[in-house]
Amino acid sequence: MVCNKIKTGALRRSRFFLISAFVFLSGSLFSQYIFNERCREAYQEILNFDFQDASNLLKQEAFLHLDNLIPIYLANYIDFFKLLTGEDKVMFATLKSNKAIRINQLEEGDKHSPYYRFCIAGITLQWAFVRLKFGEYTTAAFEIRRAYTLLKENEKLFPDFLPNQVGLGILHIIVGLIPDQYRWLANLAGLDGTIQQGVSELKQVLNYSGGNPDFTLYKPEVCFYLAFIDINLLNDKEESVYLIRRFDRDSTLQRFGKSPLIIYAKASIFMKNGKNEEVIQLLHSYSPPEGAYPFAFLSYLEGLARLDRLDTSAAIYLRIFIDQFKGINYIKSGYQKLAWVYLLQGDTLGYRQSIELAGKKGNAIVDEDKQAHSEYNIGIMPAIPLLKARLLYDGGYYKEALEILLNTSLGSYFRSKKDLAEYTYRLGRIYHALGNLPKAIQYYSMTITNGRNLPYYYAANAALNLGWIYEEQGNDIAADTNFRLCISMDYDEYQNSLRPKAKAGLSRIKEKD
Repeated sequence: MVCNKIKTGALRRSRFFLISAFVFLSGSLFSQYIFNERCREAYQEILNFDFQDASNLLKQEAFLHLDNLIPIYLANYIDFFKLLTGEDKVMFATLKSNKAIRINQLEEGDKHSPYYRFCIAGITLQWAFVRLKFGEYTTAAFEIRRAYTLLKENEKLFPDFLPNQVGLGILHIIVGLIPDQYRWLANLAGLDGTIQQGVSELKQVLNYSGGNPDFTLYKPEVCFYLAFIDINLLNDKEESVYLIRRFDRDSTLQRFGKSPLIIYAKASIFMKNGKNEEVIQLLHSYSPPEGAYPFAFLSYLEGLARLDRLDTSAAIYLRIFIDQFKGINYIKSGYQKLAWVYLLQGDTLGYRQSIELAGKKGNAIVDEDKQAHSEYNIGIMPAIPLLKARLLYDGGYYKEALEILLNTSLGSYFRSKKDLAEYTYRLGRIYHALGNLPKAIQYYSMTITNGRNLPYYYAANAALNLGWIYEEQGNDIAADTNFRLCISMDYDEYQNSLRPKAKAGLSRIKEKD
């Protein structure tokens, strides 16, 4: 009898330990994805670039809720923004191992949760974008494909999970930019989508009006993405300004008004819309939150904005950027713009010294750096009237730019076919901005004639702008012709920005059929 009681007690204890072990293991094997208040606060601090406070909140959450995997997902945002804005190669080499560690942790989560594939895809896609920044193109391509596959699976399993549309929207836009001759590669990889499809998906998230706080959470990111897409691909300047100004009116977004990321977005959008005084006021009055991660590119933007109104104090901000930024892009452009300041001051020696540094420092990856390096290679100082017209146009001072071109003797600065092509191009851009479309079409057409066989971007951009004019007028045949002309031309400068815009134009026309 005693023996039976001992056996029964042992069996009960054994069952207790088995049940306890099962509960423990199930907690680790099927961890939760809980976007609680602490995680939402950490996400807000991340977008405000207060990475230290965000890290502290994520550590607290991880300590209090061992089974919550959202802190792992959010921690990757910190690496992502640091590398994307800082472009530090040493930091990239140090942090890149975090990806595999975090993916392994997330793969221990509950596969039946909509966050399982979503979080893995999000981290994978962020690292793909970082790798593109640092030239690891092959790995990035595989990561983009994996992220796409995961998000499509998630969409099928959880069609009402709205955050899924953020990643899919971005990926569909990327796929929509692939030239037709390479579309078969995308199909082979199982990728499909269009720019308009991607924009529509992002807008679903931005316009969400329900009560799920997890779905509302992504509005600031999406607003940021859409603003740049509208200005860079869709040529919808008014919509981009509207999106950025939503941050001042939407209570959901107001908490992010001091984010360096949003300040950067606002400044860039205002700049591309010719609202230069607003750019300078915004950047000069901006004080980053205490503890915010440094974003040196804002100094570069203020330097550009001041230069666009021919203000030589631009040199102060350009030097701050050059001295503080440890990344790989815009260094050549920074030295080129500094050279232009010297040129405006009549200091040709200062110009030559700075343009020499533009040739030797930095990398020629982004369009602005390629153009700076091209000026160094040509070895010819810009004609000052054309330079002033260019800068004033970029700042939205259209009448002042036109006055310089019309009231300066052409013979005083025309030296080559390049100058002639640039002269007609600048007039076309100015008349276009002033709404004089017949004059704009006239000078854009002259630019194509004068510059299509030159290795400069003037003719290609003239064709792109003609495409936009004809598209707005409903002349899709002429628009199609000019978009294709832009893509087909052989030129060294601004290919990374002009050809995707022309591709987006062709995509819009095709969708009308």
